[in-house]
Amino acid sequence: MRYHGGMWLRPRPSPTGQLDEYGQRIRRIEELVRRQLARRLHDGPTQSVSALAMRADITRRQLADPQLAQDELAKLEALARQTAAELRYMQFLLIPQSLAVAGLETAWEDLANQLKERYGQALALDVDKRGVRALTPQQQELLYYISAEALENSCRHARASQIGLSLSWPEADVVLLEVSDNGQGFDADLMLQTGEEKRKYGLAILYERVKLLPGELSIASEAGQGSKLRVALLAARGRLNNEA
Repeated sequence: MRYHGGMWLRPRPSPTGQLDEYGQRIRRIEELVRRQLARRLHDGPTQSVSALAMRADITRRQLADPQLAQDELAKLEALARQTAAELRYMQFLLIPQSLAVAGLETAWEDLANQLKERYGQALALDVDKRGVRALTPQQQELLYYISAEALENSCRHARASQIGLSLSWPEADVVLLEVSDNGQGFDADLMLQTGEEKRKYGLAILYERVKLLPGELSIASEAGQGSKLRVALLAARGRLNNEA
């Protein structure tokens, strides 16, 4: 084990004797993701499609007045475009094609563009390429989804003017991910205690994915003081000699 920044870091476990625990964690993540997706579909696109049907009915009743019908058609088109953009964004989060094709750094750049389009929020990226190369493909995928969840929370809830993501290599065998914002903050201790009880699926998924790395997660936040999420993990063995 290694100690870094107040966190004890464990090396990746050997495959023997760990498959049952690993499989259980994967199944738990899949179940939590399904619940989270169902809630997001209900709160977002499902409501929008219902509103589209209502707008279409209103438009049909306004056909006798061309101007009123034209106004309703404009509203209908705007809502349809908004719904399509929301579905494209959800699809991007579920299947980030650039991650498999071009790697973690490019996937983060694409995510920054998506967040800008979806929320009008710029993302400051600071990525140490050596840190990326020191990760296995599985670790890169896990860090992508961890960061995407954290950034989504910042954009939706923090009311921040600045959001940043950094990947650094503070020690020879330690990789550190940080997601921070200068938003309204929250009571981190209370959120960690209530977690899934209040349907905070994202937080529960975060913790399960960090355990799969394996890594250590810390969340620091206070009301009005912004927030910072940190994930520290040991670099993959066999990759360190290539990153000096």
